[in-house]
Amino acid sequence: MVELTTTQRRNIEAGRQAGKIHRVIAAATGVSVDKVRRHLQDVGQDGRIPESDRRASTDASDPVKLRASQDEVHRLRLALRDSERRASEAENHREHVLGLSPQAAQLEPKFLRGDGRGKGRQAVVLHLSDLHVGETVNREEVSGVNYYDIAVARKRIGRMFETASTLTTSAWPASDGAPDVVYVLLGGDLISGHGLHPEHAETDGGTAFEQVKYAAEYISAGILRMHLALKEKFKKPVYIRVISVVGNHGRATFGKPRTKLVSLQSYDTLVADFVEASLRHVRTISHFQPRGFDAYFDVVGWPALLTHGDRMGSGGGTGFIGPMAAIIKGHRKIVDTEYRQRRPVRWVFSGHFHTTGVSPFGFANGSGVGFGEFAKSIRADPEPAQQNMIVFHERLGMLRWHPIVLGAKDEGTIYDGSHAMILPSYGAVA
Repeated sequence: MVELTTTQRRNIEAGRQAGKIHRVIAAATGVSVDKVRRHLQDVGQDGRIPESDRRASTDASDPVKLRASQDEVHRLRLALRDSERRASEAENHREHVLGLSPQAAQLEPKFLRGDGRGKGRQAVVLHLSDLHVGETVNREEVSGVNYYDIAVARKRIGRMFETASTLTTSAWPASDGAPDVVYVLLGGDLISGHGLHPEHAETDGGTAFEQVKYAAEYISAGILRMHLALKEKFKKPVYIRVISVVGNHGRATFGKPRTKLVSLQSYDTLVADFVEASLRHVRTISHFQPRGFDAYFDVVGWPALLTHGDRMGSGGGTGFIGPMAAIIKGHRKIVDTEYRQRRPVRWVFSGHFHTTGVSPFGFANGSGVGFGEFAKSIRADPEPAQQNMIVFHERLGMLRWHPIVLGAKDEGTIYDGSHAMILPSYGAVA
């Protein structure tokens, strides 16, 4: 034991517990650094075993105890190795739980145009974002304009794919052949994200994992329905490509949205994985997930980018003109910054603002949840629940834009057309 006074020993031990280094402790107590280090080693405060315990632990005079200690060390090493393997398998749910490839397929854009002869290829883009499955909108709190819960979410997603199937089959121009490909864009915020905000934790339906299950079930059923309708109409399967990015509501981390490991810490990724697992038996349906929060792809030769919309660098202010100002600014910023990264973008697909519109650079998607309490609190435009469907031609660009309204009359007055409005009268004036 190092010869120190009681006060010195007490000050050295207190300094070490406070996280101070040896040199600082030595200067404060008036002893050498070597004495400080040796005293802390003796009392076991330096992360080391005291001398007496260390001598006892290394005593090899009893071979039976030594062999027992060696066997215990070997057993613990095997247990640690097994725990590491099981933890690795549990983290890689794609391969060991869902039976998918360890890494999601990555996009490989091919900006190829036709030779100008023939009708030219066409593609359909079906954009799903801001579905907020699990969120509850109370009809009374929004003046009867809208209502939403898990049961309504199932109906609205079903209507989305039912209408899209009609537009691409019986309502498809008879003079056109089958679309070359259908893109189903999963643009983030597919679930409400239980507990992300205190008010959502109080009113949401189901946990985040239950919301993931419901969202994946409804989306995969809709994609399969559309696949079967196209196959029946055109007597051959039409390729469907499912591209997914993450939003802000689906993040599994609290606080501000992060910039690192974004897709790996989002329930939106889990929804996309479950959709892929549900449809893996259909060979003409492929699935793509970028590691970041943008997906860069081509639409029959046109360069396009899918992003949720919360990371466009455009701010969130609305003003009198509404969210379209921020959307147009964000789209323009994406086009400019991506070009300087040697990636030209002609069409941007974004959501997040729950506002449907067309900018000079792309398309803003609406929402599945529709007008809610937050939108009413900021006096936002009472837009109905709707999602975008766009038809593109390889030479002509956008051919048709179809915002698909998802709500029904029993889900709010906004879906009742003009019947609930006070209309002007054109009767005779006395």
